[in-house]
Amino acid sequence: MVVRPVGALEPLPLVVVRTGHAAVRQGEPCADLWAVESGLFEARVVSHDGRSFLYDLLGPGDAIGAPADGPAPWTAIALRPARLVPLRGANATAAVSASLARATAIASDLAWFGVSERIERRLTDLASRIGRPQSGGTVIPVRLTQDDLASMVGATRETVNRSLGRLLARGVLERQGRARYVVRPQLRLVPD
Repeated sequence: MVVRPVGALEPLPLVVVRTGHAAVRQGEPCADLWAVESGLFEARVVSHDGRSFLYDLLGPGDAIGAPADGPAPWTAIALRPARLVPLRGANATAAVSASLARATAIASDLAWFGVSERIERRLTDLASRIGRPQSGGTVIPVRLTQDDLASMVGATRETVNRSLGRLLARGVLERQGRARYVVRPQLRLVPD
């Protein structure tokens, strides 16, 4: 939720981003720092040699962009129609701090945990931020292929396939259709 300053005379302008369009592009100056009001974005980082890393999925409340014409740290592509509202003052500072904390948590997970636990932690995080509660768990409302998950957790698709099999067998996850997952956070994985 974006908190508007008390006594503001005019509402902050909204930005609408259509499905498949970029809100920001990695390395390019950002027009503003925004909060996602509605919609969903895929945030990708591309290395100098062309390798792509699916950094995160960003939904309501997450920040996109950078303050003061700073360069975008990733490319954010809308997965569905989205609305963005500019962040100012203390809200902008809090958003930058939250983004830094998420990046630190993701890097720590990559360094400290095995593939199965990294998958579980990323899917649990996504379920808590963008998921839809249903009986038996929380569904992540976007397709995540094994290649997507491999990119998110720094593993090969084959290793992700084996790890998903273990998580599904243990009841930590449930698959709904093709590449959609239900997370059952009450069941914790024992690290490999």
